Amino acid sequence: MKKRQFASITAAELRVLEELWQRGEATIRDLRDAIYPQGGSSKFATVQKLLSRLVAKDLVHRRKDEANWIFQASVARDDLIGGELRRVADRLGGNSMTPLLTCLVEIGELTSQERAHLRKLLDEKPVAKRGPQSPSS
Repeated sequence: MKKRQFASITAAELRVLEELWQRGEATIRDLRDAIYPQGGSSKFATVQKLLSRLVAKDLVHRRKDEANWIFQASVARDDLIGGELRRVADRLGGNSMTPLLTCLVEIGELTSQERAHLRKLLDEKPVAKRGPQSPSS
């Protein structure tokens, strides 16, 4: 089964998604108050526009609840991270995750706990098949 591809998102859209992941669901006013505590009608319109873009990208769902729209993330954080990493790997690594993963390991910013977790994942995860196998594989 192929993973869902997501449109890229801006930092401002990510901030809205982070708030939705934390809250579960929220109104525009809830999000405005959390992201822009100083408030204001222009900030309300900004959040409204960001939500509109996220709905169009199918990253957020909305439903009407009496007088308000209620918004909820329709993508899990891990799925979005995976999509963003795949996009970087495709663009900078020639469609391979190896340069990306190598860089992460070689820059030395992984803790021993993170390294152990990666080793465990690599040992437990089945190998993905990517296209036709050569007869020598």
